[in-house]
Amino acid sequence: MIDHPRSALRVAVLGTGALAEQVRRILGETLDDLGERAGTPLVPGSAADLLVDATDTTDSLATVLDALRAGRSVITANTALVAEHGHRLSGAAEEFGADLFFEAAVAGGVPVVRPLTQSLSGDQVRQVLGVFPPDGANPVAQAAILATLAFHTRVDVADVHFEEFRDPGPHDLAAAAALSLRLRPLTVCTRICEPEDGGKEKISVRVHPALLRENHPLATVDAPAVTVEADSAGRLMFSGRDDHRAVASALLGEMVTAARNRVNGGRAPRASYYAELPVAPLGDTPTRYYLNLRVTDHAGALAQVASIFAEHGVSIARIRQEHHDTDAHLIVLTHRARESALTDTVDALVEASCVRAILTRWRVEGDQPPTG
Repeated sequence: MIDHPRSALRVAVLGTGALAEQVRRILGETLDDLGERAGTPLVPGSAADLLVDATDTTDSLATVLDALRAGRSVITANTALVAEHGHRLSGAAEEFGADLFFEAAVAGGVPVVRPLTQSLSGDQVRQVLGVFPPDGANPVAQAAILATLAFHTRVDVADVHFEEFRDPGPHDLAAAAALSLRLRPLTVCTRICEPEDGGKEKISVRVHPALLRENHPLATVDAPAVTVEADSAGRLMFSGRDDHRAVASALLGEMVTAARNRVNGGRAPRASYYAELPVAPLGDTPTRYYLNLRVTDHAGALAQVASIFAEHGVSIARIRQEHHDTDAHLIVLTHRARESALTDTVDALVEASCVRAILTRWRVEGDQPPTG
C-alpha cells in the first residue's frame, strides 16, 4: 500500500449510472497522473475534498449543497441541477469558500462555460447559438445556463420558450436548400436592443427548429456545438463529441483545476447576475420567417399575399412560386421583424381567400439570408 502524505486530496464520485462508471474507470487508470497534474496526490475517499457529481437528476441537490457548505469542491455534470438550482449552489459556494465547477453540465465535453465566465468576461456577448442532440441532456436547461452566463442575468428554465423538433418533409428541406438554408434544432440566446423600445436591453432565450445559412458553422456540424457572438471577439466556435467519455473528460479536467486551487490558492469562476436583464416576451423577439403557403393558382394570388405582408409591416426578402396540380406553392422568406408582426401576418394569411393552407412555418436565425 502506498503511504500518501497528509496533503493528499480525497476524491469521491457521486452517481451509479454509465457516466459515473466511466469517471470511476478513468480515475482508476489515471489517478496518479492526475495527481501529478494537480500538484498533490489524489486518493479515493468517502469524506471527499473533491466531489465529482456524475448524476443527472436534482435528487443530488442535498448532497451537493452539504459538500459546498462543508467547504468542499464540487465538480458537476448535472445539467438539471445547475439550471434549476445554480443560484443556490453559487450562493453556498460563495458563503462557505467552496469551489463549484459545471463545465460538463453544458454541451457535454464542449468547453464553453469557461470562455463565457473567463475569456469573454471583458467583452459583451450578443448571441449564443447551440445545436444539441435531441436525445441528450435537456436543451431547455442548457439554454437557461448559457443565457445566465452570457448575459449576467439569472435565467430560469421557465423563461425558455420551447418548441419540439419534428422531422420535416422532403419538399421543404429541398426548398430551404434552394435558398441556401439548413434546418437545425437550435438553441437561441440573444441580447435584444430595439429602437422602438427606447434602446432598453432585453434577452430572448428559445429552443426550436430554425433555419441557418448553409455557410454558418452550425449548419452542418455534428452536435454538440456552440457559437458565441461578442462585440470585440467576434464569432467563436466550440464543438465536440457527445458521449460519456467526453463528459467524463470535462469532469476530470475541472477536478484537476479544483485540486490545483486547493493546493495553490484560487477560486472557480463565478456566475454573476448583476445585469438583471428582463426576458423579452416571445412577441417582442426579432426573427425572420420561412413560410410554405399553398395558394390557389390564379392571377392576383401573389399580389394578395404580398399586400398582406405589407399591411403588417413585414418585408419579403425572397419569394418562389412552384406549381402543383391545380394549386401553387409560395415559398416566402421574410426580412427581420418582431415575432408578433410575423404571427399577425400568418393569422391574416390564414383568412385570405387565396391561401388554402400554411404548410410550414420556420424561423430563420443567424446571418441575414441572401436576397438575390
